[in-house]
Amino acid sequence: MKVGIFGGSFNPIHIGHLSMAWEVAQIMRFEKVFFVVSSRPPHKNSMEMVDAKSRHSMVKLACEDNLIFEVSPVELERKGLSYTIDTMRYFKDRYGDDVHFITGEDSFADIGSWKSARSLIKTSNFVIATRPGYDANTMLNVIQRVIGMEKSRFEVETKSKGYGEPVKIIKVPGASSLIHLLKVTSLDISSSMIRKRIEKGMSIKYLVPQAIEGYFANNSGT
Repeated sequence: MKVGIFGGSFNPIHIGHLSMAWEVAQIMRFEKVFFVVSSRPPHKNSMEMVDAKSRHSMVKLACEDNLIFEVSPVELERKGLSYTIDTMRYFKDRYGDDVHFITGEDSFADIGSWKSARSLIKTSNFVIATRPGYDANTMLNVIQRVIGMEKSRFEVETKSKGYGEPVKIIKVPGASSLIHLLKVTSLDISSSMIRKRIEKGMSIKYLVPQAIEGYFANNSGT
């Protein structure tokens, strides 16, 4: 089964998350995209985090009308900090090797600080959603620093997936993983923007699904 794993704090989930996940699913022809809500992400300020149970509930509401989208509680049920390498092992044990971790170029640029980053890149497939004007060499530089190999040893292939622009695929030497670089529609929306608008009593209509707007209205008095 070909699946995508979209992990994150989703603090809160917004239209940008859903649009990216759907576009990636179409290009990669995923049969399922699992949204994995981080319980205690190691790189996030816990003071700014909505509680994990509420974030999970909102993601379920946001995904309920899409049959491809499914929400997994795996990181909420795991004790301690949430690490991508553990989550990927969990899903590969259940769905085989055709599992891909979905992330944005800004997040991937910081992968060197992730737990067991070298092993993660060498054993896990990635789909990196990029913005217009990105440079594939930037991603190669990131991978090269983590893996510790010369860039000349990496294979880069361009393939048409029949949907959207061609996809660049990076093959890591001596590894089973593939790293896909996909240009997706860029929506200038962030979770921090949503939180700030809520704090100021501003509308979040059309920035989040209607169900999430209703969730905040019912639970936060906005």
